[in-house]
Amino acid sequence: MRISAEDKEAAFKAAYAALNAAQKEAVDTIEGPVMVVAGPGTGKTQILTLRIANILLKTDTAPDSILALTFTESGAKAMRERLRSYIGSTAYKVPIYTFHGFAQRLIAEYPDAYTRVIGGQPANDLDKISIIETILAGGDCTQLRPLGDPSYYVTPILRIISQLKQEYITPDRLASLLETQATALLDVEQFHQKGAHKGKVRGEYATLEKSLEKNRELLFVYRQYEALLSDKRLYDFEDMLVETVQAMTNSEDMLRDLQEQYQYLLADEHQDVNGTQNKILELLASFHSTPNIFAVGDEKQAIYRFQGASLENFLYFTEQFPDTKVITLTENYRSGQAILDAAHSLVEVDSGPVKDLRIPLKAVAVKDAVVTSRLFSHQAVEDAWVTEHIANSIAKGRDPSQIAVIVRTNREVEAYSTQLRKAGLPVAASADGDILKHPITTTVRQLVNAVVNHTDTSALFGVLHGAYWEISQADLFTICAAQTYDRSLWTILQSREVLADLKVTNMDACLQVAMTLEEARSREATEAPHRVLEYLLQASGLLDYVITHDPLEGTRVIRRLYDEIESLVVHEGLSTLRSVGTALDTRIAYGLPLTAPYISSDQQAVQVLTAHKAKGLEFEEVYIPHLVDSSWSGLNKKRYFRIPISVHSEGASDEVIEDERRLLYVAMTRARSVLHLSSSETSAEGKEFLPARLLDEVDQTLLSVKDTTELNQRFDPVTLLKQSSPVQQMDTSVILAVLKERGFSATSLNNYLKSPFEYLYRNVLRIPETQSQSLMFGTAIHDTLEYVTKTHCSEGSIPSDTAIKKRLEHNLKKLPLTTVEFTTLLEKGLTALLVYVPYIATTLPVKTAEEFKLQVSLPTGIPELPDVTLVGKLDRLDFDEAGRLLRVVDYKTGTPKSRNVIEGKTKSSEGDYKRQLTFYTLLLSLYDDERYQCKDGVISFVQPTKSGVIKEETFTITGEEIDALKQTIIDVIQEIVSGKSFEQPCDPTKSNYCHLVTALSL
Repeated sequence: MRISAEDKEAAFKAAYAALNAAQKEAVDTIEGPVMVVAGPGTGKTQILTLRIANILLKTDTAPDSILALTFTESGAKAMRERLRSYIGSTAYKVPIYTFHGFAQRLIAEYPDAYTRVIGGQPANDLDKISIIETILAGGDCTQLRPLGDPSYYVTPILRIISQLKQEYITPDRLASLLETQATALLDVEQFHQKGAHKGKVRGEYATLEKSLEKNRELLFVYRQYEALLSDKRLYDFEDMLVETVQAMTNSEDMLRDLQEQYQYLLADEHQDVNGTQNKILELLASFHSTPNIFAVGDEKQAIYRFQGASLENFLYFTEQFPDTKVITLTENYRSGQAILDAAHSLVEVDSGPVKDLRIPLKAVAVKDAVVTSRLFSHQAVEDAWVTEHIANSIAKGRDPSQIAVIVRTNREVEAYSTQLRKAGLPVAASADGDILKHPITTTVRQLVNAVVNHTDTSALFGVLHGAYWEISQADLFTICAAQTYDRSLWTILQSREVLADLKVTNMDACLQVAMTLEEARSREATEAPHRVLEYLLQASGLLDYVITHDPLEGTRVIRRLYDEIESLVVHEGLSTLRSVGTALDTRIAYGLPLTAPYISSDQQAVQVLTAHKAKGLEFEEVYIPHLVDSSWSGLNKKRYFRIPISVHSEGASDEVIEDERRLLYVAMTRARSVLHLSSSETSAEGKEFLPARLLDEVDQTLLSVKDTTELNQRFDPVTLLKQSSPVQQMDTSVILAVLKERGFSATSLNNYLKSPFEYLYRNVLRIPETQSQSLMFGTAIHDTLEYVTKTHCSEGSIPSDTAIKKRLEHNLKKLPLTTVEFTTLLEKGLTALLVYVPYIATTLPVKTAEEFKLQVSLPTGIPELPDVTLVGKLDRLDFDEAGRLLRVVDYKTGTPKSRNVIEGKTKSSEGDYKRQLTFYTLLLSLYDDERYQCKDGVISFVQPTKSGVIKEETFTITGEEIDALKQTIIDVIQEIVSGKSFEQPCDPTKSNYCHLVTALSL
């Protein structure tokens, strides 16, 4: 429908008349540089679009001479729709782009200026990983290729290179920054001048020096990475903008064309615009000394740019354009005053450069608002209350689409979406959900691995856990526990006779597993991988199962996974299911997500989303649960490189907590009239929580604190966890039978105390697993030390360095190591042993015993298991000249630990090492030989500390500690007998096998 000029002008005048004074000033100031500080709900989109309309009404500027650049596609769409309501179809002639959309247009118009992009292909994640691995394997990097984990820095390197490109920091520019760092290091005092550490390197200097060394290696990798990308005719996503800056810089004709065409520039969400994007704006505006450039942003809402950069863009803009007119919008049309005041109290500062940018907002549209705060005893209770309260709100007439649950992580989005759906509430989830970590994807990967790896019993073990086969838990445990050296899992599944002997109730289901995998193997030889996958999903029953149980979630995950595999086949040329499986494994190993959008079945649904996804949205009622410090402090963000990206580092806080502060501010200001803040004291796994320090920094007088005593009493956490857990009731008869046969070792007991599921899969069912590098390293070191101490006893001296090296090489060659792994572990082992062996040579007695095995019996008083067998293999026993035991020595080949960690006195330790020593002392106390009655134990770390010192900790185990351990063992057995062991859900932070537990109900 055509809109007349009169109607357009009338629409503009009506909208303009509704503006406040500051908004009118922003719309009217159409000449010169203007920076608008627009807080949440202050009408940012309105003034952007009205300003464009005003330019067209007051000047003879053509619509295509006004360029508007915004941060997101949704922002561009919202701007164009709003503009269309004022100027009709002319809105489609105004260039409104994201920065990448603008770059794509320029690439099409000026292909010759884009030598890297034209004729090239965008590099995918696997391409990038391969390039970085190749560079690091070249031998020029030591800081970025640690011996223990050569791939540790691959993903961080990719992230920092991406960030450097976003900030237009080329390798040459990075080299300049590092020279500045090196100069600054000269001003730092290197050595302690007095005291106990006089003459030693100061910690601050050592830290900065190591950071500089890492950065220099990063520079080397960055240069090589760019060269290899060019050789392979590949480019990064960020290179589209980097190339745009270079094209505009190098091609004067191109730049002049663009400057002549675009007479007015507008930049939306400028607080999140990065350095490369700013450079584009700068070049476009560089023709005039006072260009017509208009930027809208809010430092308080900077949640997408690099850490500590919230102030950067504002200072950059005002310095780049000295005559900038700054307009601040303070009238808010979204939220009630109570919400605005609470949010402002979170970000308010008394001094510094951001003080003038953090001005309180005034509510002018919403009269009444409330901010509540609740502290629950348990997170399960908190989640139950949120669900119940939302249901009640909807029952009272609240539109579900006007309710939002805003959380910190994608994982929480999945959890809350599932919980609300189970309660029968309509849900629309929005998050960058990584389906590679989804139970359905894990199940599919196990199927793929079981097909391509005929001897991979571990994959077959996981496949059997799939509830879609309809194999009962009792049959599953019976089959897995029946494995022996001579009778593999595969042999059992293929034999009806063996299954009958085991009294398996559903033999056909078990045989179907073997037949399906065999057929898939035969198809893999002739059919494309995605076709074989299609067969697997259908023949196994997995597809029907997931679609039946959760059609939306099942479709989302299966469809995305199938599309990814098809893409790998079509675009990457992968021709086998094995290569596809390897590609997926590589993604997981390097933490590269495979995201899939959530499917919404109802527009009138409760929105569940992360704080990042909530940006730009608004809701009548908002819940922000799980406000605990572990999630909202930013402390889990590891900083691998320290590079002075920010020009104004003195003006911007470098603390990660400040990034979280702005993120919470964004989340809080999404609410119009009702905002619920809540936290819990205990997690679902029983871990103690601290309320987020940010929540404490909100002015408590502005919060309506609600008493949760009644709720904590009404909702039972144990019952709630059982209801939400997919775990079936465990049949503990098999577990008890295995315990009677094998008993407890120190390791199996520690596994149980860590998680009953860890014990179930590692010690009862004995899940087949390949040995990790660290485990193989420990095996080789233990065997070598056994040789060293035996030689000392027999010959009175330790072996030579050459002999030790030969023995270590011999021990490593017995292990399934690649050439690279062998070389790495040999170097690491020699580095440790050549320091450790001379150290222990000074303390070794004349007589020792190595790998000493013990088996004893402990009375329990439990009818079902009156006596439990305790077993152990002690690394080294030291004896005096009379043959009496002096001490037990337990070797540890990992990183040296403090005494508090060993004893379990820190939050992150369970005291496994000390418990192991106590267990050995218990074994010796039950051993019928007085010569072995000793209570002294030593934890001896083979690897030296960073300062080259060997660390040992000696403990004298008391009778009380032995009695306490006895009681712990008896309590554990009682739990297993009663069936209480597996009532709690599997905690993935404590067990690596929760995906198998989940699969039992998948």
